[in-house]
Amino acid sequence: MMFLKNSGIIGVCLFLMITGTVKTDAKAFTTDVKIQNLKCAYLSNPIAIDERYPVLSWQLTSSQLAKSQTAYHVLVASSRALLAQNKGDYWNSGRVASANSTQVVYKGEALASRQRVYWKVMIWDEKNQPSAWSATGSWQMGLLAATDWKARWIGETVDQAANKAVTYPAPYFRKEFVSQKKILKATAYVSGLGFYELYINGKKIGTQVLAPAITNYDVRPLKKLLYPYDDQSTQRVLYNTFDVTQNIAPNKNAIGIVLGNGWYNQRDRTVEGTMWYDTPKLIFQLEIAYTDGSKQIITSDKSWKTTTGPLLHDGIFSGETYDAWLNLANWNQRGYNDAAWQPAITVRPPTGGLHPQTAPFDKVLRILKPNFDGRINDSVYQYHINETVAGWAAIKVKGAAGSRVKIRYISEEGNDYGQFDTYILKGGSTESWEPKFTWHAFRRMEIISKDVQLDAGSVVVKDVHTDVDHNGTFECSNPLFNKINEAYLRTLRANLHGSLSSDCPHRERLGYTGDGQVAMESALLSFELPQFYRKWFDDMGDARNHKTGFVTHTAPFAGGGGGPAWGSAYVIMPWLYYTYYGDAGILAQHYTGMKQWVSYLQTRTDDRGLITHEEPKGWCLGDWCTPDRIQLPEPLVNTAYFYNVTTTMAKVAARLGKTADRKQFETLAQQIKTDFNQAYYHADKNTYWEGRQGADVLALAFDLVPDNDREAVFNSLLDHLAKLNYHFDTGILGTPLLLKVLSANNRDDIAFKIMNQKDSPGFGYLLDSKNSTLWEQWDGGGSHTHPMFGSVVQWFYSALGGIKPEAAGMQHFTIAPKPVGDVSYCKASYNSLFGKIRSEWKKATNGDLDVLIEIPANTSASFVLPDGENVIKDDKGKSIATTKINGQYVAQFKSGIYRFQVL
Repeated sequence: MMFLKNSGIIGVCLFLMITGTVKTDAKAFTTDVKIQNLKCAYLSNPIAIDERYPVLSWQLTSSQLAKSQTAYHVLVASSRALLAQNKGDYWNSGRVASANSTQVVYKGEALASRQRVYWKVMIWDEKNQPSAWSATGSWQMGLLAATDWKARWIGETVDQAANKAVTYPAPYFRKEFVSQKKILKATAYVSGLGFYELYINGKKIGTQVLAPAITNYDVRPLKKLLYPYDDQSTQRVLYNTFDVTQNIAPNKNAIGIVLGNGWYNQRDRTVEGTMWYDTPKLIFQLEIAYTDGSKQIITSDKSWKTTTGPLLHDGIFSGETYDAWLNLANWNQRGYNDAAWQPAITVRPPTGGLHPQTAPFDKVLRILKPNFDGRINDSVYQYHINETVAGWAAIKVKGAAGSRVKIRYISEEGNDYGQFDTYILKGGSTESWEPKFTWHAFRRMEIISKDVQLDAGSVVVKDVHTDVDHNGTFECSNPLFNKINEAYLRTLRANLHGSLSSDCPHRERLGYTGDGQVAMESALLSFELPQFYRKWFDDMGDARNHKTGFVTHTAPFAGGGGGPAWGSAYVIMPWLYYTYYGDAGILAQHYTGMKQWVSYLQTRTDDRGLITHEEPKGWCLGDWCTPDRIQLPEPLVNTAYFYNVTTTMAKVAARLGKTADRKQFETLAQQIKTDFNQAYYHADKNTYWEGRQGADVLALAFDLVPDNDREAVFNSLLDHLAKLNYHFDTGILGTPLLLKVLSANNRDDIAFKIMNQKDSPGFGYLLDSKNSTLWEQWDGGGSHTHPMFGSVVQWFYSALGGIKPEAAGMQHFTIAPKPVGDVSYCKASYNSLFGKIRSEWKKATNGDLDVLIEIPANTSASFVLPDGENVIKDDKGKSIATTKINGQYVAQFKSGIYRFQVL
């Protein structure tokens, strides 16, 4: 029987190698492994990508334990029919001996613009048993060449006040066309700068808002900059793609597009300088394929009609003003009389090339009913919600023509930051309205109207942010820790707009790279972000100085202070991305710019080898938002980050096989370490600088401490923390590093004390229900919706839950829970690219630990027993083997769900 079984497998493999197909009868499939969640470029069935060789991934599921993949076979075909016949005319990988199921690079025929292909995969398990074929996935290429665009950029007018911070009413555009044949497929490609809404026959296309995502669109005059910036950037513009086959009617059709200023024409806030690009413009291309093989293309050009209308003002920071008396009625429907409209004009194209937006859209993701707090005088109505959100109010009102309703949005800290929307009634029946091209961050609203009566049913709140799925969960018995996690999620969601993470969603709204890098690991554990970060890395790559290597403190560049810890995000963040997703392609894509950043830092040192400055007249903040006035020397922080990115680049070079570069980075790192220790290490006190505000933390976290002195320096850090009664004295950079240093030295008990503090500096303010989001400063100063201190959430997952990457991409990982302090239970999960990782534990009354872990198929995990424990017994009382490694006992697990006790 064994001979016959193996012969069957060999027969299947020979048939595969000879014909490129696999038998599909039931007898050929002997494993229960199922293949699901097929993705191309991290997306499910994308309809427009421009990666000619995208990565493919899939997940395995099984009811059995210890299931893994030893080989795969991918077929990519030009039609579903061919794929159903097990024919891959674009790519037939054959059997590939590999456990890889997440970073499989397409290696087939070159794909042309608009090309759609279909794919499926089968695998062989750890016993060499084949699976059934997966369900069919697909992907489609976007418009890959500039010549694919037949459309022209059009606008309503040229900029009449290029040097003034004024804007004009939003432009509306329309075009009618006739479709006389039976449609096979219709695809719309559109970009409207800054924002657009697209309608076909009166119906809005897509569920996105505030689209497309923000980028470094165009060259622009930069004046009155608060921070120096030598613009040597590159540019790109994102377009969106929609399947509109079902939206096209027989015969007459109408296209309507309205544009908002967005970031392209942002003239509201000029404290950082005047950095707008140009007045709104659009490009549109509708491609219709008919069943008879013919095609039709409708493009934006001078034949379109345009006008302005009721949207008198729209600004990201200042809100919208809408006069319903000027409503254009059915302007986006066929048959509308546009005789009074003007012909559109062709305008200067942005210098940025057009690329498909693969990053997630902003969307309305929740609708909340606010609490009505009553009327405080004859014209002011008050409302509140129970948490801070970013979004807007949608109103339903009735009143006389010309009556005004003004909405004032008030943040948790009590400021409105100039956030207002104004609606002017048309009069008559009940009117509904909401803004299109702005968002506000708020918890309270005052609606001001002398002539319109409002009540509890007059308004709802729409929660708006980039649509990213939750990717992790955390819960424990400690109420404060749960509130920190919940506050972080709220804070980050409010700051996710345009597929970047801003510092705050009201005052600045900028994509600060320093804020982004310190909290990235928390974000990765909490949300699904592969395409989100790929887009933000492109923003960093575009905004940087391609001559000198300088990386801006915000990306896309919109001003903002910082220092080397900010620009170093361009090295730190792609490496973290690789750590969690295993994607070496992102390292290769940005390697030149990452390497150039290190070269740039080499030009910023003084005669001691310390980094004392960046750009001329630029700011080097050092750490930021420490509890007391910042005293930590900026060069200490700058040089520590110089060392960190240099050692990181040595690892990047090694991963990419760049041996000479690796050696150069290692040599440079050793010199930086020497210079740093000569300048700041006090061997007599076993401290760096004065041992305060994270000085020792930075040295320990980045491995700058001489090997023989690490224990002594760490003990000095513990002494310092004891003198502070275990409170933070670190800013945004040092805070997550402090927790990492404590965990690395097996002192999560100290980390628990610091995190559990109820008074300041700490997170105890979240125990007061008036605070729902994270503060910018420990004392409550500044914004109350800043995600940067959410960096501590990573400790919940890695220490309390114990989930830690071990191999890049997490095909092998560690679960090392730390049941510290008074935490009696913890539940943590993270959806890796391979599937769900789960770590749950509960302290039993006898002191034992009841544990449940889940390990996805095709992965494995090392479970590290807590200190002092050395015995594991499964749910049947049978001992599980452990090995002592570095003083701790470790058990190895393959895929499956396991319940056991740690004794």
